[in-house]
Amino acid sequence: MPVGYSIYQERDSVLHQRIDPRTKFALLVTSFVLALAYNHPAVLGLLTATVIGAAWWSRLDFRRFLPILLAAGWFLVLGILVWPFYIQVGPPLFFIFGSAITITGLLFGLAMGLRVSLMVAAAGVWMMTTSPQKMTLGLVRMGLPQKAGIAMSTAIRLVPLLNAKRATIVEAQRARGLRLDTGNPLARARKSVSVLGPLLLSAIDLAQAIAIAMDARGFGARAERTSLVQIELTRLDRIILAACGMAIVASVVLRLLGIGVIVQGYL
Repeated sequence: MPVGYSIYQERDSVLHQRIDPRTKFALLVTSFVLALAYNHPAVLGLLTATVIGAAWWSRLDFRRFLPILLAAGWFLVLGILVWPFYIQVGPPLFFIFGSAITITGLLFGLAMGLRVSLMVAAAGVWMMTTSPQKMTLGLVRMGLPQKAGIAMSTAIRLVPLLNAKRATIVEAQRARGLRLDTGNPLARARKSVSVLGPLLLSAIDLAQAIAIAMDARGFGARAERTSLVQIELTRLDRIILAACGMAIVASVVLRLLGIGVIVQGYL
């Protein structure tokens, strides 16, 4: 795989070097549980800010983290635009196509957008602070089969590589006179076939090359495999794992009590 096409960023930070990949996976799962436990925008906004703060604390390159934030922002806008049509609790502020838009509906839409944004940002931080080797070893140590762990970490590494190939194909098609940014949405969708087709063929070719390389190296010949990378749970990891467990239990209890919930009976 070409050097440079990796989501992971090597940094000398605590989150990169001192925290076990299993602990980071537990933090990711905890962030997902907390995102699903609350539907109040203030709580979810605070959690999202905490995740972004963790990215800054880890000294990640925000130029490479920005696409993840933009994707999260898209879900935020989508939540605000869609959910107010379904949540019509409270006095209406105005009407759109006969549907009453309320302040509660807008806040709930903001909360749903922040929920998905939190998950996207947390997954981005996890991938950018965990090396593929440690990620695979951590998943295997948690009981995942070796082949499944390799497949998961390889899929994550392929994302930036395929994105780079997509950009190359787009530039090549533009050089041939294809204008992908003109026309109505239907015309643009038809033009995108000229990009998606070569990209699909390139992805299949890359998958075959990886499979041949792994077979040539005897992958799967033995049930037990050794690793150059070693991981172990330290005292800091155990403290973080205990905190994750308490946070999950507390979030479930608070949800049952109705704390951190803006609309009862929804998500």
